[in-house]
Amino acid sequence: MNRHIALLASLFLLCGTAALAQDYVPTPVTITTEKVKLNGKLYYAHLVLERQTLFSIAKAYNVTEQDLYDANPNLRDTGLRKDSVLLIPIGTQKPAEKPVEQAKPARQEAQAPAAQEPQGEYKEHTVRWYEDIEDIARRYNVSAQEILDYNHLKSRKLTTRQVLRIPLNGAVAPKEEKPAEEAVAPAIEFVPTTPEEPQEVAVDSTLFIAHPKDVVDFSLLLPLKVGNSASELNMDFYSGVLMALKDLEAQGLKVQMHVNDLYAGMPDVDALCRSDFVLGPVANRDIEVMLQLIEGRVPVISPLDQKAASLSASYRNFIQAPTGTDNQYEDLAQWVQDELVEGDKVLFISEKNAGNAQAAVNIRTALARRELEYEILNYVIADGRAVPDSLAPLMVKNATNRVVVASESEAFVGDVVRNLTIMLGRGFDVVMYAPSKVRNFDSIDGTALHDVSAHISTAYHVNYGSPEVDNFVRAYRALFRTEPSQFAFQGYDTACYFVKRVASYGRAWTHKLGQERSRGLHTDFLFESDDNDNYRNVAVRRIIYQPDYTTILLQ
Repeated sequence: MNRHIALLASLFLLCGTAALAQDYVPTPVTITTEKVKLNGKLYYAHLVLERQTLFSIAKAYNVTEQDLYDANPNLRDTGLRKDSVLLIPIGTQKPAEKPVEQAKPARQEAQAPAAQEPQGEYKEHTVRWYEDIEDIARRYNVSAQEILDYNHLKSRKLTTRQVLRIPLNGAVAPKEEKPAEEAVAPAIEFVPTTPEEPQEVAVDSTLFIAHPKDVVDFSLLLPLKVGNSASELNMDFYSGVLMALKDLEAQGLKVQMHVNDLYAGMPDVDALCRSDFVLGPVANRDIEVMLQLIEGRVPVISPLDQKAASLSASYRNFIQAPTGTDNQYEDLAQWVQDELVEGDKVLFISEKNAGNAQAAVNIRTALARRELEYEILNYVIADGRAVPDSLAPLMVKNATNRVVVASESEAFVGDVVRNLTIMLGRGFDVVMYAPSKVRNFDSIDGTALHDVSAHISTAYHVNYGSPEVDNFVRAYRALFRTEPSQFAFQGYDTACYFVKRVASYGRAWTHKLGQERSRGLHTDFLFESDDNDNYRNVAVRRIIYQPDYTTILLQ
């Protein structure tokens, strides 16, 4: 490798220095906002452009070349390759921040002395969440317009942690400098090998022509604050999205992703609206803020929060990607009906005087919609050993007792499982149907769920026995040197699904969401729409804990 590099260098010298001076233009290094997590550490993910060097990249990010070698162990063997991703360590040596803002005013004409900015001309103020521009103006005894002019702001709207320069003693705003044109990293390149023919899509008597889209452009909005535990989960989601883009590239798609760290402030709304869709934010409250700002101009996708589905009542062009708990309860009731045979008994068990009885109400409503007959047992954990004696007269011994547990309390569900195990010992055949939270209850022995043949309706489940999941896990380990979490799987599935939809159907892509069920590694997608052009995922996966201690995924 070194010998080849030396040979290439000699050939360049033979071409003549004059030609090099005319033709060679070094590519500037633009600091990326994209980050990844590797072995618990955060890195910038820098896409190497043609004619960038290790020296120029290290200088731009204010790290040493040795730091880059340490973060990229194969770098010495492979060298710096165009379009490869270089990990830049984020640590005590921080990248230079906003060099344009820190630059001194431009020089005057050659014959005039260089102008220097007077010291003490302004004071910096970091905007707090409760402040607006009027509050800040009153604090410093200046007008709001002076602050706007001095900072070259066109809007009075401020963002938390935004840094303002407050003019002192009637200082005049310095001349606004235009930032140097940034080098644009090439999108992940794809040329579809078999483009789909345009399709006509009829929606509410309106005819849309669905054309495949050459380049899918979307914005990702996540809070990625370093050292924050919630942000680490968001980083896992982001890592899954990066894996999706890598695989989509291999399939021949073109994708351009714009990453926005919400901890760095609110992104430009107009720029977001030029995207094909906005993926994120994560929290319900942040999603609502974004829906208010975007005003339906571009689809906003809720990627993780199941409770965000309620926002569809007040906003439009909103897509709820994770299946809500109400759909899981509906599926649970439907599952009971699907498996019910003559002679079986249905039991409904709930916690007496429960603080949050919403799960019980929703499941009973779902059972009632299917006109299922069932026995009810409502008790408290304190009833203890008396519970099996209360269960016995409600059960049958010559058929299956299908027990619906209508609670999301870990202590109560654990007690129900214990009592059902006792009933198994008394000769009763039991199948337990329960909400998805039961899978995450640490106090319930996993073998007990198999003993009671637990049936779980859930929004997500990873089948680690499938070849597709195995390939993903291996690739994820190789790239990030850690195990993928549920959030990584969710990021992968979500990005793959929506990018493919846009690539296939262009501007009419949202109207194709409810056409068929799509299976991911972790999540399935099947959407229903409402009158506000909103869509919510209703796909549910069914998991059975079998007596032989294996787990199967039915759908």
